[in-house]
Amino acid sequence: MLWFIAEHEPELRRWLVANPSADAALLEYVAQAGGPGVNRALTILLDGLPAA
Repeated sequence: MLWFIAEHEPELRRWLVANPSADAALLEYVAQAGGPGVNRALTILLDGLPAA
């Protein structure tokens, strides 16, 4: 279902970034495909990760 949303509903992609079931491949696709609010959602996600 998440992949269907990613591929067919660009206005919902930003919400996939916050979904704990979204794997790295899905997040990569969403980052490349873009959509309204995707960059902001990814920035928020990545800024919240602890430094390696």
